[in-house]
Amino acid sequence: MNIDVSVIKEIEKALSIELFQHQRDYLANGTPMHGGRGNGKTLAHCIKLVLSEGIPLNIDLPELFCDDDYGSENNKVNYARSYYRRMFQEVWEKLKATGFPVRGVVFRPKEGTTYDK
Repeated sequence: MNIDVSVIKEIEKALSIELFQHQRDYLANGTPMHGGRGNGKTLAHCIKLVLSEGIPLNIDLPELFCDDDYGSENNKVNYARSYYRRMFQEVWEKLKATGFPVRGVVFRPKEGTTYDK
């Protein structure tokens, strides 16, 4: 999805937040986000990924698509399966509920069945 200023305003409304300018720049232009933890990189990454096109993402393995704000490599799986997955799911659900075209999400198959959400 092409994300421009008008789409960003709708995203902010759907998520009940106001994004920082560096997050808006990242979403609209791909401008790299710098700085340490706590500056909104993960939220912006989740928004961009949720609104991207591509094969459905397996939410049971978020370490395959999470951002790189997890500290040491040893922490990647813990970060991805806890903090990142919760944020991704919240963004996905809120944007979907307000009519945004969201990326497909699949869960681990259970008894030979896959679930598209």
